This record gives sequence, C-alpha cells and structure tokens, in this order.
Amino acid sequence: MRFMSTLQNDIRYQLKYGFYFLYAFFSAVYITGLLLCPPEYKKIVATLIVLTDPAMLGSFFIGGIWLLEKGEGLHGFWGISPLRPIEYILSKALSMAILSTVSANIIVLAGIRERMNYFLLSISIITGSMLFTVIGLVIASYARSVNHYMLIVAPLQVFVVVPPMLVLLGVSHPLLEMLPGTALWRMISNSIGLTGNAGAWSCLILALWLGMAVLFANSRITKAMLIERGGKE
Repeated sequence: MRFMSTLQNDIRYQLKYGFYFLYAFFSAVYITGLLLCPPEYKKIVATLIVLTDPAMLGSFFIGGIWLLEKGEGLHGFWGISPLRPIEYILSKALSMAILSTVSANIIVLAGIRERMNYFLLSISIITGSMLFTVIGLVIASYARSVNHYMLIVAPLQVFVVVPPMLVLLGVSHPLLEMLPGTALWRMISNSIGLTGNAGAWSCLILALWLGMAVLFANSRITKAMLIERGGKE
C-alpha cells in the first residue's frame, strides 16, 4: 500500500514537471522519422530509437528529478520517513519504466505498422528502463548540479549504445553479449521481427544487471539520504 502510494506520487510529480509532455514530443518526432524512413531500414532504425530513447530517457530525467527533490529538501524528509530507500528506488524506476514502455509501444505501433510481439517489447523496455533509471539515480546522487549530472551520465550512453552498434556492424564477441545494451537490443530487435529468437539468455543477462544495480543503489541512496539529513557517510 505504501509503495503504491509512492508510485502514484512519483507519476504525479513527473506530470507536474512536464516529463509526459517531453516523452510525447520525442515520440511524435521519432514516429515521423520512422514513417519517412525507407522500408528496408525501418526496423533497424526502430531498434536503435527504442534502445537509445524510450529505454534510456529515464537515465537523463532521473537526474533532474533527484536534483529537484534535493533542492526542495525532500530527501531529508524521506530519510526519516517510514519509506525505505529500496521502495524509493523501485518507485522511481517503475514510474519511469511505465512511461518509457507506453512511449516505445506507440512509436513501434505507429511508426512500423506491422504485427509485433508487443509483450516481449514491453518486458524488454520495462527491464531496460528500470536498469538505466537505477544507474542514473546512483550517478545523480553524486552530481552537484544538472550540468554536472549531464556530464557524468554521458559515459552511460556510450556504454549502452556502442556494444549493440558493434554487433550491428558485424563485430562478434562473447563479452559484447554480456553487456546490458546488447542484451536489451537483442530483445527489442526480436520483438519487432528484425532478428531471430533472443532466448532466455538475453532476458537473464538484463535481469542480473538490474538486480546488481538495485543492490548497489540501495546502499548508495541510503548513504546519500543520510548525508542530506545531516548525517555522515
């Protein structure tokens, strides 16, 4: 019950600060781009769009959310409230994942206009978005300002996008398959019919990365909230 209340508050917070409008705007731009894209490249472009934006916009927006809350003094309050850090983390991640998943499905539905595996696409985006939002949240806890956050979160984009780009270019290595960006891209590409069965392996890899990220975030966010209410790390 407490978690659901927190999730509803996070969704309202995102509405208040225009995150839904931004997702709608970007979705419209990407749908237009896909409709204008040559048919032979449409699915490839769609996988990259869904990977780099609906799946990863949360990693950018979460920094702004964290810093806005920090400026409003909410972290010190939550540090002494019954809300546990893990609930705070999962609520942030899930609220952004819901928004990302709706956006991704609309982009694929309107931009490609073919039958797709929307269930697999949704599972992929929910898991991937939660992972990158959690990582972004950890990075945001070290940021001094929005500009500082944008600077230190940029390597995350490189870490996620470069491996699947290498795979697309024909580079093959077992280590590339172990990275979250490649696993997510394979699940997305399978869901829209670009590649064959992604299998349970990609799902497992992504789930393991998410589990490790949540465990680390729980430790880090607990310390960050302790600091913000006047304690010591």
